[in-house]
Amino acid sequence: MSENHQVLFRKYRPQFFRDVIYQDLAVGSLQNAFKSKKIGHAYIFIGPRGVGKTTIARILAKRLNCERPDGVEPCNECTSCLEITKGNSNDVFEIDAASNSGVDNIRELRENVKFNAMGGKYRVYILDEVHMLSGAAFNALLKTLEEPPAHVVFILATTEYHKIPETILSRCQDFHFRKVPVTVLQNYIETLCEKENLKYDSEGLFWIAKKGDGSVRDTLSFMEQAVIFTDGNLTGVKLRKMIGYHGIDTFTDFLNQLLDSSQSAQIFETLENLFQAGIDLGKFVWDFIEFLNSLLLIKDNLADRESINIPQEDLQKLKQNYRELDREVLVLLAERIFAVHEKLNLMKLRSSYEMKVYLEIQFRKLILDREKPSVSGLLAKISELTKLVQGDISHIPDNLESAKKMVTPTSSVAQKQNTASNIQTEPTKTVSEKTIEREPETKQDSQPKPNLDPEIKLTSEPKSTAPIQEEAVKTKPAATTPSNPEDMEKLLKEKFSGMEVDPNQFKNL
Repeated sequence: MSENHQVLFRKYRPQFFRDVIYQDLAVGSLQNAFKSKKIGHAYIFIGPRGVGKTTIARILAKRLNCERPDGVEPCNECTSCLEITKGNSNDVFEIDAASNSGVDNIRELRENVKFNAMGGKYRVYILDEVHMLSGAAFNALLKTLEEPPAHVVFILATTEYHKIPETILSRCQDFHFRKVPVTVLQNYIETLCEKENLKYDSEGLFWIAKKGDGSVRDTLSFMEQAVIFTDGNLTGVKLRKMIGYHGIDTFTDFLNQLLDSSQSAQIFETLENLFQAGIDLGKFVWDFIEFLNSLLLIKDNLADRESINIPQEDLQKLKQNYRELDREVLVLLAERIFAVHEKLNLMKLRSSYEMKVYLEIQFRKLILDREKPSVSGLLAKISELTKLVQGDISHIPDNLESAKKMVTPTSSVAQKQNTASNIQTEPTKTVSEKTIEREPETKQDSQPKPNLDPEIKLTSEPKSTAPIQEEAVKTKPAATTPSNPEDMEKLLKEKFSGMEVDPNQFKNL
């Protein structure tokens, strides 16, 4: 490395608002403020590390003090802009709040803000990691932050928004910065590779962007390291080896071993090979969990999401190979292995050998559980049995449907039913009553005839009841019950024609 070499993240730090990537909300708001000439006295930039908070703060400071501004952009050619770029401006002060967190530091700052700018129009104070200030320091800053001198602008930057007191937040204009997506980072570093004349392939750039985790600075720092490791040839094979990622083939083989009972023994062979190669087994298990989650996203047609840890070249192959795999199996498998990984972290094992033994035991338990009937299998069997039972009693719904078509009794039919009911419930008459009913009534014989038979009395006698009941039963026609459903249905229609019945009374049939 030559003495004049400059690391990538410093060499390609944006010097204009237009060069900042993926922070359109913050950049657009600041540009509009310059267009409308409504500059605030205090700003707070909130977001994760390496996404452009300090960079935009410097561009804002340059634009505030620029001698020949180009619209909303600084010229980057005047003395003020060049001094700010080099970091030796007398009007822009960058303060690390983590190492200057005491109340005395803030009191000193309060004394300095009284002085006018030396070369530009504003004295700009950039407080990085402002959440590290003590409570007393925040209190000392309040009054100055609320009513600063007209020539002073404060720019606060923090990665932990929740640690800032509400009294500070209420006095600032806040701008939220976002993590940069993998695809945006991948396109960005591709342009840098062209400028640096580096060899690369799409998979190699994917792993560099993935390693950056949404941070532009971290991405460029890792890219700097990758250039040295690969000797300027950023290919996927070399980058996977560098970051310790095992590739899709390793994970697909391991998944097939877990799903196929005939390959169970190879699971432990894979763990042994990884252990002998010095691979971190804990990281391997976590990478495999990410692989399972990516498969679930693919099956849910969400393959374009940023959380998928798979290069685009391998997505189609996975879609084809695991198209028939049950989603429930993947979910249960991922849940079980995630529980294993979580317990592994809590145990804090001292050596990689202990970790290997623990994982072998857990995967043996998983294999044993795999041989037990699954919930979906049991439900499928229950469904088959239900269909068989319904097939054996398929004639019942027809009879029920016939019964539901009947109507409730009309007034005339209801009277007949009541009469029949009274006949059935009326007590059996005595012999004397029966004899009187059997004698014909004539107009000539209006006087009752005397009872000439001494054996027959006008009172009831129990001994005569049974014969009379038998005679009454004999006079009724014998009721026959049809033996087949068709005749039964016909009989019901004849007996209950004209009746109207509420269908709700058949719900319990």
